[in-house]
Formats: sequence, structure tokens, C-alpha cells
Amino acid sequence: MKKKIKIGILDDDTSKVTQIITQLLYGMQEASKTKIDKYREYEFEPYEISIDLDIDEMIDFIRKNKIECVLVDYNLSSYANISFTGVQFAKCLESTLLDFPVFILTAYEDELYEQEVFNAYQVFDFTRYLSESEERIELNYKIIEQVLKYYKQIESWKGELKRLLPASGKSSEIDDRILYLDTMIEKSIDAEKALPDRIKRELQVDRVDELMKKIDKLLEED
Repeated sequence: MKKKIKIGILDDDTSKVTQIITQLLYGMQEASKTKIDKYREYEFEPYEISIDLDIDEMIDFIRKNKIECVLVDYNLSSYANISFTGVQFAKCLESTLLDFPVFILTAYEDELYEQEVFNAYQVFDFTRYLSESEERIELNYKIIEQVLKYYKQIESWKGELKRLLPASGKSSEIDDRILYLDTMIEKSIDAEKALPDRIKRELQVDRVDELMKKIDKLLEED
């Protein structure tokens, strides 16, 4: 059975959402044999994110539905109730869920870079994505790679925590590392609720004991 990757789609045009879903379902068709062999075990499960929600509700939807990557249209202004661009949404999402995979689809690339700053690696031409198999393959494989990288990093933090927990209290370096790892895991879950490092250090003695219980609980949920 193939591993499903849940993809959220945010666009103010329902016909474009349908077109994006079609390209996602094509997956790696027409890719090189190397890519097909490497990614054959993955397939996308698209979810439309309602444009009627506000940003906080959208992010809550992403969490509740365990969405693993989001594709968002840059220009959402044709919808009267939207007061933000796709880049503004992406930045808000990334600041709430650390390093969360998100890509911008746009037909206004020049306008995007004139008005906003965003990682070019995460920006794709909407028209080319629909019409050129090379562009579709490029974005689809980057989605898989970014999702795998995202989970690998979180698992790396958790694995290091498991190794360090028995040594907590033995040195300030170990306790500092435990607090750092806890912060990164917290930010990957909800950066807005993560306790700042400065405060953690001020409360370090009590905080480490508290972390032991919370981290154990986190790790049990895996």
C-alpha cells in the first residue's frame, strides 16, 4: 500500500483547486525512471482549505487534519474577504509550525518579488505547473522531499532527546541541549505557545524536571 501525503490547497478559485488536485494525482507520471522508482511508494491526498476561514482557523484545520504540506495561490485578492497574500499566509504558517512545508503557486511572479520577499525554491509558476510535465514533476518531487525532510528533522530531535534524558542534570551543557531540543519540538507543534529560551534558562532547574514528564508524554504519542 502506498504512503499517502496529505496536501492542503488554498486558492480563491475553485476551478484552479480542481486543476491543482489533478496535477497532484498525476504524481510522478512521465518522470525519469530514477524518480519513479524512488517515489513510487508515495501518493498525494489533496484537501481544499476553505477560503472562508481566517488564518488561525486555516492553521487549525491543517493541524486537525494532519496535513503535511500546503500549496497556496499567491494572489488571493479576487476574493473579497481576503486581506492577505499567499506569501503572508505562508510566513504565518511557517512561524506557527516551524519549517512546515509550504509552496507558492503564482501567475504573478514578477509582482511577488517586487512586493514581497520569499524563498525562490518554494515558488512555482501556476501556468507551467498545469501545462508542463517537467514543472509538475519538479514541484511534486519537492513536496515529497520537503515532507520527508520535515519529519526526519523532528525524529532526529526526538531521538537525541531520548538519548540525553538519562543524563539530565549531569552538566549544564546537557541540560542546555535538552532545553534547546524541547524548544524545537515545541515550535514544530506550535511555535506561538513555545516558551522562549531565555525564560527556560531562568527556570532551568524546575523546567528540566517538568520537561522530563512532558517529553516522555510526547514520545509516547509517536
